[in-house]
Amino acid sequence: MGPSTTTSPETQDERTLDEAALLARITRYFDGAIRGLRKRDRLVILRAADDFWTVMQTLSLAPVAESAEHKVRLRGALAKRKLLQMDGGVLSPSSAAALLGVSRQAVGQRRAAGRLLGVEGPRGYLYPAWQFTDQGMLPGFEDTLRALRGEDAWSILTFFLEPDAAAGNQRPLDLLRTGRLDAVARAAELYGEQAAV
Repeated sequence: MGPSTTTSPETQDERTLDEAALLARITRYFDGAIRGLRKRDRLVILRAADDFWTVMQTLSLAPVAESAEHKVRLRGALAKRKLLQMDGGVLSPSSAAALLGVSRQAVGQRRAAGRLLGVEGPRGYLYPAWQFTDQGMLPGFEDTLRALRGEDAWSILTFFLEPDAAAGNQRPLDLLRTGRLDAVARAAELYGEQAAV
């Protein structure tokens, strides 16, 4: 007979006390944070997609004494999440493979070769859905990725999803969708030059 996997009542009580103490500290912190929020910030936080992002946004917006570095990191995480949610969200490697009619390994190989945009998430790579069409890849997308070679995935994501002065203050993604490949190529070339300066 193997060792018992049950927990003694004393261990359960200690864990429960630890959990209660932790919950009390977290509750006290968030009580102060929520009381200090402006009404418009509370309304922004209430629109968060789930509990995790409610906490993240509260930490980001609350006027609680935290280090500036923590605030910057939280705002960065929120900005990244917003980018990932734009224009259809993201796909898992399996979903991207199904869309392209290839294996998961082929998706990873295409990403590594700079032919697909994938950003590293907590559980592996995520693939922005907007780079795909019903027929495969968005026309001109791979050429644009080649022009942006050397940029990190988050910079590339930002390039496609934010208005760019070199693209007439339009999003390069929208220009690709309307077939204006030359304008996107010029914007990508200038984007790379700006990053090098």
